[in-house]
Amino acid sequence: MLRTALVATLLTAFVSAKPLVVCADADPDGFDPAQSANVTTHAAAAFKLYNNLIEYQPGPFQFTPSLAEQWSLSPDGLTYTFKLRHGVKWQTTDWFKPTRDFNADDVLYTIERQIDPNHPGAKGAPNGFPYALSGDWKGLFKSVDKIDDYTVRLTLNKPYSPLLERFAHPALAIVSVEYANQLTKAGTPTQISSQPVGTGPYILRRFDKGAQARYDANPTYFRGKPAIDKLVIATVTDPAVRVQKLLAGECQLADNIKPQDLPKVAATPHLATTPLRIQSSSQLFFNTTRKPFDDKRVRAALALAIDRAAIVRTVFDGRAQIATSPYSPRSLWGVDAVPAAAPDLAKARKLLADAGYPNGFEAEMWVRPGGSGTNPNFGLTAQLIQSDWAKIGVKLKLTTVEWVELVKRARAGDAPIMLSGWSGALDPDGFYSNLASCDATHNGYNFAQWCSIKVDAELEAARIATLQVTRDKLYRDVQHILQDEVPFTTLAYAEPVVVYDRSLLGVEPTANDSYKVERLHWK
Repeated sequence: MLRTALVATLLTAFVSAKPLVVCADADPDGFDPAQSANVTTHAAAAFKLYNNLIEYQPGPFQFTPSLAEQWSLSPDGLTYTFKLRHGVKWQTTDWFKPTRDFNADDVLYTIERQIDPNHPGAKGAPNGFPYALSGDWKGLFKSVDKIDDYTVRLTLNKPYSPLLERFAHPALAIVSVEYANQLTKAGTPTQISSQPVGTGPYILRRFDKGAQARYDANPTYFRGKPAIDKLVIATVTDPAVRVQKLLAGECQLADNIKPQDLPKVAATPHLATTPLRIQSSSQLFFNTTRKPFDDKRVRAALALAIDRAAIVRTVFDGRAQIATSPYSPRSLWGVDAVPAAAPDLAKARKLLADAGYPNGFEAEMWVRPGGSGTNPNFGLTAQLIQSDWAKIGVKLKLTTVEWVELVKRARAGDAPIMLSGWSGALDPDGFYSNLASCDATHNGYNFAQWCSIKVDAELEAARIATLQVTRDKLYRDVQHILQDEVPFTTLAYAEPVVVYDRSLLGVEPTANDSYKVERLHWK
């Protein structure tokens, strides 16, 4: 009996010691999720290193407690009260030794650094906080108050319907004020992103740019130490290599596999797939501050010339929907799908002629290498568009720019045309505020550098509306303006899946992530 128990103990220890290797398509651009809207960054940082006040549970669009055990909202929609969890430990790392547990001071710091540009925490984010800035949080909060060590009250200047969704979003992962103050005192505030500290299930031990990030299970995690001791997120930019590593068992999970490779996955006995619940869409942005893209007739002509069916067929291997509106129909509301139209080259040529370009023009598109969950092959997509535009006289030069650098320069307005994508939770505010608001031209991811006072007014009205039917109408109005103005055009709605080893249990996607890492365990 004793021998059996010993064998069982040794087997459990052996299984937990087996590392989980996740194949990612790119490096994170840091480990402070509030400073980025990059999905790769959120996957490497948010729910592995940190916790939010509330979070999505696996399954449908529903919130569940995390660092807040309960919350309430006043009848006028202006006051949120969060009761915080006791006994949550901050991670101990080579760069930080906490002296106290998580409490209300950390919540106040997390919020205040994002809404006050003069807050000491703002110095740790030289490029700002895109979600907070593009969502106009600076004018949202009347006060952020600590009632006691485990009660926080937020008083708003106006109702803000997406707020709970935001508190479950990576942008509001709770950071340690004690650690932040240590960095400020040392004169190194930006290290909050390169040397992170959270309360989450895993602790970052090492990051090798272009290669991997390595994590250990957090022994003091408030939900209990995760079953898998070691986690590795390997950067594998080549999609063909990613699938080979999955097939060979060198990585056990990935959510960015080319659709063309899914038949190989299906034919491999040790691999399984699960559809993701997130909305996912692929866009092409025109820099509207540059000629000839400052003329909406040119933008409309170029959008009309694109054969989206060919992109879905060739790039996505048919595992996507042809885009019929700016935002994915997976959204909970605010989508007016229009009939999918075939390319109209005659109309596109007329629009170009009316804009003064009867013989077309030369243009340049910046393209990231590899692919992502929103677009499995950016290079092939660009080549198909290059061929489409040649039919209306537009000669397109393709320039490859590494993803982190591309995002940085596109946010600065340097990219003439670029391909990107958006994935995440289902409330439309995150999509439109980051891609189409005026604030997002310099604080978010409005790569088109396009600003509309009317759209901003509609987005603000949608945020403060308390009835979903009202928000629905407003987002439909925004969608129609975008379809008319074409600062960007959506190409396809991806239907992403997560691929994983069958010996890995607990892969249950949420509305904004592929899996909850703390629930994973080996069979």
